Amino acid sequence: MEISEEQFVSQIMRHLFKTRGLDLTGYTQGFVLRSIKKRLGRTGVYEFDRYLRLLSDSDEETSQLLAALSINVTEFFRDKGAWDSFSANVVKPLIESKSNGGGILRIWSAGCATGQETYTVAMCILEETKKMNSAFPFLTAVVGTDISVSALDKAKDGIYTKHEVRGIPDKLLREYFVPCRDGYEVSERLHKGVRFARENLLDKPSSKYFDAIVCRNVMIYFSREMHDSVTMNMYEALRKGGYLMLGQTETLMGAPRNSFDVIDLENRILQKKD
Repeated sequence: MEISEEQFVSQIMRHLFKTRGLDLTGYTQGFVLRSIKKRLGRTGVYEFDRYLRLLSDSDEETSQLLAALSINVTEFFRDKGAWDSFSANVVKPLIESKSNGGGILRIWSAGCATGQETYTVAMCILEETKKMNSAFPFLTAVVGTDISVSALDKAKDGIYTKHEVRGIPDKLLREYFVPCRDGYEVSERLHKGVRFARENLLDKPSSKYFDAIVCRNVMIYFSREMHDSVTMNMYEALRKGGYLMLGQTETLMGAPRNSFDVIDLENRILQKKD
């Protein structure tokens, strides 16, 4: 008996939840279906029942499908003006605060994919610290999380092609990267304050008390209900007065909108209300 497209997607979602613990109910149906169809094209298996058998028999195909469902589109300094605003409106006041009272400057790069955004955050901190002539009386901890193991492996390696580093200003490229056979490798200095971990944004955050959270162009793939839920989870993960940076096409509505003050509307930089 031939199964419908809706039944096909539903069975795949159950398979991924059962085998990998991935709950896709918060993603839009269109996004999930497009990702699945990519794998149908790559494998050449277009019949729904045959692909379901392939998934059941092949742990490797399950991993490939999981990677296709991950949102791995990212760049260094994507939307340069947004990062200038982030440095001025988030990093600078945080450094001033930490320089006066010490402690750890903690920033979460959520849905970091292959790490470019996370290293961009770290470079913003290092550059702003130099401008302010701060003697680093505080520690920095930039945490990048993603659901894709393969994306995180690349982030941890810190090796990027010449094409991938095209958004980095030459001065910063020379200072924070080392040329290597495959392109450029993150320097030890930049790597030092950064770590990566696997985490599903649809789950409750495993850590709290962040000074800032950067989550750009990830939640556009979520349903409205899940978008609001994830945003409120981030609200809870922020310390008092902490900052949230979203993508330029993302907006907050309902309860999340009333939980933040706007610092920079154009660049989607918000601050947790007291």
